[in-house]
Amino acid sequence: MDINTMILVLRSLGDGEIKPRIKNLGLIYEINDMELTLEKINEYRENELLLPVSRYSYPACSTCNSTALHIIFECPTCKGRMLTKHDMIVHYECSYIAPADEFKSNYADVLYKCPKCGKQLSKVGIDYGRPGFGFRCEKCKFITQYPVIRVECDNGHTSNIYDLNMVIFEGYKVSDTVNNLAGVYEELVTAAKMLKNYGLKADVLCKVTGASGAVHIIPFMLKDEMNLIIDYIPNPNDAMQWFKIIARSIDLANALSIVVTDKPIDAHILTTFNTSRIRVIYNKDGLRLSELIVQEVLKMVEDQV
Repeated sequence: MDINTMILVLRSLGDGEIKPRIKNLGLIYEINDMELTLEKINEYRENELLLPVSRYSYPACSTCNSTALHIIFECPTCKGRMLTKHDMIVHYECSYIAPADEFKSNYADVLYKCPKCGKQLSKVGIDYGRPGFGFRCEKCKFITQYPVIRVECDNGHTSNIYDLNMVIFEGYKVSDTVNNLAGVYEELVTAAKMLKNYGLKADVLCKVTGASGAVHIIPFMLKDEMNLIIDYIPNPNDAMQWFKIIARSIDLANALSIVVTDKPIDAHILTTFNTSRIRVIYNKDGLRLSELIVQEVLKMVEDQV
């Protein structure tokens, strides 16, 4: 799935949490019935699309840490794994115990008859007992209420249930970055289409690798004439957002940035970054974001000609 689609899918969650869950081949994350691997979740986290908000613990194989586990019931006598579950009856006089179905009588006036000694069973608690459910091994016919419980992972490792490891996974919510980008996504796409009419190619929500090796999600980038990045910040006085933009500017040393805001920016924030590398445009006239982007890009292209 491309990053554009993923942004919109994440945005559709609102404040809902993305929780890990065990399914089929192990632990996955699920968003609107779409399964995401742990590797993909980590990628989105590194790109600051997801923020960890909680922690969950899960049992894992003591040998390989796989979370793809299934429970095995074993016969305590022969270790066979073919057990069937039944409602049991025990005949007190001869101590015979078997599934209730085997005690059923063929006579209308007799409910139960012992299949071992042939005696009729009339009164529960006197002639016979109902101890509840039990398990019968179909290999050796041993009956028990307490089978041996083991756990097997998808790699074939078998463990005692109390020997399993516990592994921690996080639950996530979408970040402000996702919410901001999803809110202006259509405007960014429109701006890219408009610039195409001028022979300029712009990428929307693209990935760019910086000098440090970090991967950045760029809202809007013009690559043909210049490495120009355009950001949209609805709340420009959030210092953390500026820290991220400044850090990215250092990592992408060959790129210029234009930051569009709907509100004036505090003067002290302007002193924290190089204004020749990062320009701030206050959309005080309330232009459509797409129109403002095209207008500023064309000005910069003309200045370079």
